[in-house]
Amino acid sequence: MNYNRVKKIISILLVIIGAIAMISEISSVTKNYYIQSVGVIFLMLGVFLINTKVKSKTKIDSDPYLEEEE
Repeated sequence: MNYNRVKKIISILLVIIGAIAMISEISSVTKNYYIQSVGVIFLMLGVFLINTKVKSKTKIDSDPYLEEEE
């Protein structure tokens, strides 16, 4: 399997698990803060994995006409 595909599947699963944990805790009467914190951690890990593959669109080229002075 391709590494990028596995990374995408894992990140989507982490986001889904985190979202389910957060929604279930928001809707429950008794709050379990451990499940909320695990949900937030899973959401943040999933978003981090999604954002790490974003490439920068800026390309920095040095001007060939400028020379360094000594």
